[in-house]
Amino acid sequence: MYGCLHPDYAEEIEYFRDCRVYSVQIESTLSCTQGCLYCYASSEEAPTRVLPRDDIIVVLDSSAKMEVKAVDWLGGDPLLGSDWYDLMTHAMRMGLKNNVWTSGIPLANIDIARKVVEVTEGGFISVHLDSLNDEIYQRLHTGDPKSKIEAILKGVDNVQSLGKKPENMINCITFTKLVAGEDVQKTIRYFFDKRGMRTCLTQMCAAGLAREHPEWMPTIEEIKGACESRDENNYPKSELSMSSMDVNKFYCGGMICVTVDGDVTPCSVIRKGFGNIHEERLEKIVEAHRDELLLTHLRRPENMPGYCSSCEHNSVCWGCRATAYYENGNLCAEDPKCWRNPGNYTISLGEPLGPHN
Repeated sequence: MYGCLHPDYAEEIEYFRDCRVYSVQIESTLSCTQGCLYCYASSEEAPTRVLPRDDIIVVLDSSAKMEVKAVDWLGGDPLLGSDWYDLMTHAMRMGLKNNVWTSGIPLANIDIARKVVEVTEGGFISVHLDSLNDEIYQRLHTGDPKSKIEAILKGVDNVQSLGKKPENMINCITFTKLVAGEDVQKTIRYFFDKRGMRTCLTQMCAAGLAREHPEWMPTIEEIKGACESRDENNYPKSELSMSSMDVNKFYCGGMICVTVDGDVTPCSVIRKGFGNIHEERLEKIVEAHRDELLLTHLRRPENMPGYCSSCEHNSVCWGCRATAYYENGNLCAEDPKCWRNPGNYTISLGEPLGPHN
């Protein structure tokens, strides 16, 4: 059940079954020093923006009222906000667990690392390193690749030396064609074997800056290879898989996101809002749009789209809703990147191939 990401995955599954919000993602800032050229939250024209502190406080208050258990701090890089530590400390005082999704670069500062370990007690830390190869990394990000890779790895060393358990840490890889094959396999193995950390394998979607690079979209076969490597290294004892997803359905189905603009979405990658916190309080939005935000229609296997309804893995997976949205225009459609679905395989003659052909 590690695909839930949250340390208390049994509690998270219980929230999922009750159709309750377990975690609220807060996109606190778009500032980030990593410079990912496929960032879903940015565009070439996007100014640096932040979700104001007062708005974040209101979201935390609403989360506590809904008995939400965790806050996932997103960006950009949430550690670049001027008051991130105060806000996360405030969340802890309200009984919320903090999970930090950072580039990892700020963690190279030992003082920042110490504070992050403090505020993520009971939660997890995710860093983001797509490749250990300088040349590949440089093609996907701005700036000097060597210094950024070294900073991220130093940040990992810092938080682990300060007591953060590796099993409560994740390396996030945005899966693109540039890292497909041997490179992504090396990165997955490195973090698991050398750092004790699992991999969150996020599929690239045609959102934000990624729209400028359609040539980076991986093929079904490339996704298959990456997911199999993730499962072999991270979940060797599990007979179930999350297909093209980076997390299982219990995480996705118990989570909502508040974007930097205040939109409330089912997922940070899905830039489609169902209400806005500048117009209505979060708990009211959830009450009015629970079905869309928590994808309640998909809870029953017979309601899952197409192949998903009969897939042997649907007890933990319902496909990636973000890829379904961006490629099919429908949150509840089949995942077009699922390598287990024979219908997603074609050859030049247009004949379907099974996933192992």
